[in-house]
Amino acid sequence: MSEHLSMSYDIGQSDSRYIEDPPGGALIRDSLPKGAVEVAASQVPPPGISQNFLAPVNDTTNKRCQEWTMEYTRHLVHLGYLEEEAIQLVQSKRDPATHGIGLQPLGRGSGLSRDSI
Repeated sequence: MSEHLSMSYDIGQSDSRYIEDPPGGALIRDSLPKGAVEVAASQVPPPGISQNFLAPVNDTTNKRCQEWTMEYTRHLVHLGYLEEEAIQLVQSKRDPATHGIGLQPLGRGSGLSRDSI
């Protein structure tokens, strides 16, 4: 079983008028954006399927969720929902564009050598 590591970072404060909390703190599962912050998120298209998963990511043709997060953060700053510093904070937490790409040589990490396969 793999362990998923989740991290969160404070990137700024936003006025509560931009956020709509469900009554009583109830968990609501639907896809309708509520409040200005969620509406803003729906205005930034999510990354599509990568055309070349071995290529380094960029901000146009080969995006990860991290690139979407940068676009969304810039959009929130543009709308005045976050301060400009949020962009630098989010940028500082991104993986390099080459992170996670490339093929591993046959047998690497499996305890097998090329000759034993």
